[in-house]
Amino acid sequence: MTEKVKLKWNGKDIEAVKGSNLLQAALDNGQEVAHYCYHAGLSIAGVCRMCMVEQDGVPRPFPACNATCGEGMVVRNDTPKIKAAVENTLQFHLLNHPLDCPVCDQAGECGLQDYYMKHGQYDSQMIDKKVHKEKVQDIGKNVMLDAERCILCSRCTRFTEEVTKTFELGILNRGDHAEITVNEELKNDYAQNLVDICPVGALTSKDFRFKQRVWFLEEVYTTCIGCETGCSVKVSQNKNGAYRVKPVFDETVNGHWMCDDGRQIYKHVSSPTRLQVASENMNGLFVPADELNIKEAVKGKKAKFILSTSLTNQEYERFFHEVGSKAEVALYTLPKLGADFDGILKRGDKNANLRGAEHAFKKAGKDSTPAALDKLLNSIGSSDVVYVVVPEILYNEDHFNTLLTKIEKASMRIALTPGETLSSMKVFNYLLPVPSFLEKEGDIVNFSGDIRKLNAGLSYGETTKDISYYGNWVNV
Repeated sequence: MTEKVKLKWNGKDIEAVKGSNLLQAALDNGQEVAHYCYHAGLSIAGVCRMCMVEQDGVPRPFPACNATCGEGMVVRNDTPKIKAAVENTLQFHLLNHPLDCPVCDQAGECGLQDYYMKHGQYDSQMIDKKVHKEKVQDIGKNVMLDAERCILCSRCTRFTEEVTKTFELGILNRGDHAEITVNEELKNDYAQNLVDICPVGALTSKDFRFKQRVWFLEEVYTTCIGCETGCSVKVSQNKNGAYRVKPVFDETVNGHWMCDDGRQIYKHVSSPTRLQVASENMNGLFVPADELNIKEAVKGKKAKFILSTSLTNQEYERFFHEVGSKAEVALYTLPKLGADFDGILKRGDKNANLRGAEHAFKKAGKDSTPAALDKLLNSIGSSDVVYVVVPEILYNEDHFNTLLTKIEKASMRIALTPGETLSSMKVFNYLLPVPSFLEKEGDIVNFSGDIRKLNAGLSYGETTKDISYYGNWVNV
């Protein structure tokens, strides 16, 4: 059993695991501690010197990140000596920092801004000219580097050394001429985590730069649907759409990180080419259609459904409840992409809810294997209507196109899609928009069998209409 110890922080009794990091213990207990270089997912560097504390019985102040918790410790970071130390250290960090706040993407979520308002607001003692370094450096993998803004916390270099073990970044030179150097362009699949862990605006995302101010965004906490890992993430969005995806700490699944592929899962949600209303194929061009006319067109035809693995458990349950034996059903699974597992988070199986789908099919007495899909495709006749639930994200469009060539024998072909209108969809007579992962509540099951939550964010136009429940389209 883990041994707990009791200690005092600024006069408040707190409890922590014996031998655990003192700074992290304070943060876990709601105590504010200024820090830059410390990150719970990385090794201890102790280079920023912002987390200085005093302890009864210890003659000199010391950084909390380099200390461990022991029984009866009495620690303070609110004394005049510590406040002066933090202010002086902050001023040291800002000596060469450019006044980029108005044009910096980190504005609004920047540690330098936050700590200056709390510990700074002083008259600068700097009399020398600032040291200028290279700005707007494209270092690969959708990441930009501004060396002038860097405070040399070393989080980024430790990440490439300890997490990805790709060693693309290092620190070159000494004194105030020291700067982050790029040994080679970023090549790892987790590079955008560098943007997340940078406490200032030195590392920014090319995908997010200059698109939105963070104080105009709301965070929706949900689950990544990019693969079967099911990382905990938050999507930044407002009434105009979604703008970025960032990881949320989850000890059981993804820890502090997520892969770069997972950061792309939001793009179809607010894409200008996303299907917004029911549409009919008129000589290769899709035009708005009346849903009542679509229902009239499918009347009397035998329904065959091909479901995707990106639906929620609740959607599968509702489908089988409403459709039951009224239609033939099969499951389309996305092909594996790359290695089964990269050793960090990324998995080659891109079917976000394959296990949930298999369970739902089994519960309904249906076959979810590829053999059942082949059987359904071979049985398609000229009197059938085939409904294809398009996967939320298609990593291999050619594989999906192969599926579509096999449904052409049906007299009526209808796609239910949460994403963009692809060129390959011209095989369909009608397209129906359905909610994306950001527009519905529900559960999915990840690779280890854990239930993961999807949470709806803001609504995006007509796509939130209740046309995703397929019983509406089956001839009773």
